Amino acid sequence: MSSKRVLILVPHSVAEDNGITIRSKAICAVLQHNYHVTTRSSRTPYAANALVTIAGFVAWMLKLLFLIPLQRVDCVYCCADYFGFVSAYILSKALGFRVLFEAHGILSEENIAKKRPATLVRACSVIERFVISRADYVVALSGDVVEFYKKYNVHIELIPVFLDERRYQKRQLGARDVKNIGLIGPFDMPANKYYVAFLYKHVDEFDPRIRFRVIGKCDWKIANDRITYTDYISSRDTYLAELSSLDALLVSANVSTSGPLNKILEAMATSLPVFATPASLNGLDYAEDGKNLVVADQNELVVRVNRVVFDQALSSQLGLNARRLVEKRYSRAANSVKLMAIIDSLW
Repeated sequence: MSSKRVLILVPHSVAEDNGITIRSKAICAVLQHNYHVTTRSSRTPYAANALVTIAGFVAWMLKLLFLIPLQRVDCVYCCADYFGFVSAYILSKALGFRVLFEAHGILSEENIAKKRPATLVRACSVIERFVISRADYVVALSGDVVEFYKKYNVHIELIPVFLDERRYQKRQLGARDVKNIGLIGPFDMPANKYYVAFLYKHVDEFDPRIRFRVIGKCDWKIANDRITYTDYISSRDTYLAELSSLDALLVSANVSTSGPLNKILEAMATSLPVFATPASLNGLDYAEDGKNLVVADQNELVVRVNRVVFDQALSSQLGLNARRLVEKRYSRAANSVKLMAIIDSLW
């Protein structure tokens, strides 16, 4: 093992599972084989009042000015941590370590899509340009992020969301009369609430042989004999068991995400057919409608589900192709060597 020390900064508590924290854990699992790795995370809530969130991030930035020097690091890896990057960058000039930033999405473009105020969009544009242009290296989660940010920094590389494919059992779909389709949360996040809103609005339009399993924290529930809820799942094994019990996954996002959804890759790794809207697929550069998943606009999604989910041959082939795609493009094995090479290039 190298004597080099890497500090991973995460802008949210790693005790919570969301796209950023799951990614940080995946990065840590790879890097710890070659380096001494430490993770430090903010306790700033993932979904909170904007002012509270900003105050939390500023406090985190100030805290890091004292915390980072104590770590005696050779590299700071900022996992979508813009505020943490500012502190790391300032200290790097005095202490001589390198700073890598991982871009999960295009900050300014996301806020435009969410129809945020123009002043906020401009502020995000300034922040992202500062961070990207000053990072010693940028890791991007999708091809779109690479294309957008490479004008600010030529040292940028695509390493998509990846998972440990060995943890997911390849599932053979059976010819069952009733199909169980899952929705994966948590649904207390604003971006995820539309999933259940879409289901509640259209549940009676789905084939009556379909049942729905809402997986994750959900405060908004309705009484319907076709819908069941798991609530919060604290055990990873329990979550994987829930995933394996499904016949398909429904992802009806109406706003593009920062990088591909882990839930989609996890379902694909389990050989489940995935039914998703175009907004759900940001970062899935190699996904193809009709080959390894089904993509449909919101007004066509129900029809595509009803048509495909009971087609045993097609569903099975979609699941098989999805697993192959994960193994080839989105597995730990396919991406760990590239990640190690980037870190090694910083010394």
